[in-house]
Parts: sequence; C-alpha cells; structure tokens
Amino acid sequence: MNTKAEDRLLGAASAALVATIGGELLGSQLLITLGVAGFAVAILALFAVMTVVLGASVARSPELNAPDPTAIDRAR
Repeated sequence: MNTKAEDRLLGAASAALVATIGGELLGSQLLITLGVAGFAVAILALFAVMTVVLGASVARSPELNAPDPTAIDRAR
C-alpha cells in the first residue's frame, strides 16, 4: 500500500540525489551538502511514514483473513 506521503518522500529523495549529482558535476560543495542532507532527511521520514502505515494496517485488521480449515476440508 502506497500513500501519497510515501510517493512524495520518494520523489524528494530522488530529487535530492539528482541535486547531489548536479552539484558534483558543477563542483558546488554547497549543492552536494544540501543534496546529501535532503536525501538523508527524506529517507528517514520515508521509513517513519512506512512504519506508521504498517502499524496502522496491522492494528486495523486484528484477525487473519485466512479461510477456515474445516471449511476447506468439507469442500473436498
């Protein structure tokens, strides 16, 4: 399950990597530093959002959606 926040954070991480590569090509230490810092923040935030989404989906469905084994045996 992907949320909009996950998609946006993944886009921000990609943009930060592109900025870092651009800074490397242009020789700009400031752009490299900002790109690396932005990437780190975006990835940390992405993992935090993914953890919350996973926790919410697990908490929302307390029982398994597995079929009843006796019902499967009766169908055979």
